[in-house]
Amino acid sequence: MSDIKLGVQLFTLRDKCKNAEDFETTLKFLQSIGCDVIQISAIGDIHPEIVAELVDKYKMDVCVTHKPYDRMKNDLDALIHEHNLIHCDNIGIGAMPGNVHESFEGVSGFIQKCNEIGAKMKEQGKQLCYHNHAFEFEVYDGKRTFERLIEETTSDTLHFIPDTYWMQVGGVNPAEYLKKLKGRVEVCHFKDMRIVNNAQRFAECGTGNLDLGACYRACKEIGVQYIVIEQDLCYDMDVFDSVKIGFEGLQRIAAENK
Repeated sequence: MSDIKLGVQLFTLRDKCKNAEDFETTLKFLQSIGCDVIQISAIGDIHPEIVAELVDKYKMDVCVTHKPYDRMKNDLDALIHEHNLIHCDNIGIGAMPGNVHESFEGVSGFIQKCNEIGAKMKEQGKQLCYHNHAFEFEVYDGKRTFERLIEETTSDTLHFIPDTYWMQVGGVNPAEYLKKLKGRVEVCHFKDMRIVNNAQRFAECGTGNLDLGACYRACKEIGVQYIVIEQDLCYDMDVFDSVKIGFEGLQRIAAENK
């Protein structure tokens, strides 16, 4: 049995979580495949108390969320209250807003704001977390944006939700890069990649070309508590079938890399 908790990022199932009834159906499905860990992201406009009731009903451990950056800046107290309802201490940013990543100065302003927001969250027992795509590996003035996110913040103000697929697209070795983040990752996204007609495509976890076994071992080494599967697009099958295949793939990877 893995000592890292395994789960599913609901962004993959966003079209199945548009209202409370569908959200409950999705949680029931996840429970049926043995999944009791979720990341809440991109669900519909469901009242926070209903979300909390369903999370408790199906005994889901909410490891992290993705929430709008504007709410972190302008509605933080309410946001923290909502996370208290679902017993979640990690509040994630899915990506830098707008085009701030397109300049060194834009990134500087974003980092400064993250340090401010992260400090406020820390005071209330929450942790700000950042999820990467590939653009964070672009270089400005001789420095990768991701390196700046690591170096110009602290473990108190900013943690990370590293994404294996986007690290690979960004040109780094995901397993090796994870080791740079020791002590600053509670949740890691396992997203696989396959090549079809000479183009990269998302793949169910464990069915693609990424060395997710090495990534799992790196996660163990740096103290990751949760790994969740995520797949931006599911091809040629129902998303529930895709998630089942991916979750079983993650379980297999965990079993092979104890």
